[in-house]
Amino acid sequence: MLYVLHGLAGIWLPVATAMSYLISLAFNFAVNRAWTFEATGAAGRHLIRYLTLVAVNLGLTVLLVQLLTVMGLPYLASKLCTAAVLAVANYFVSRAWVYD
Repeated sequence: MLYVLHGLAGIWLPVATAMSYLISLAFNFAVNRAWTFEATGAAGRHLIRYLTLVAVNLGLTVLLVQLLTVMGLPYLASKLCTAAVLAVANYFVSRAWVYD
């Protein structure tokens, strides 16, 4: 999406980056709600919980990457480890809380 918005459409990079991020959030929410978890009920409540989880993930990512890097792990390995752990945790949190 970033390539389409910036590379092809010529939208200013900061704006294209933000737009592609928001489009990704909306797409992931919709696909997870409809397909992965087959959720029904109040989409607004699901969206609020999803955005809360996204915010928590951002904070945990920043914290854990820094912590692992300070502990001696290269920063890219720290990010990979953090992403792997959070991906698994996110699935269970999403199933039990976001799309319940």
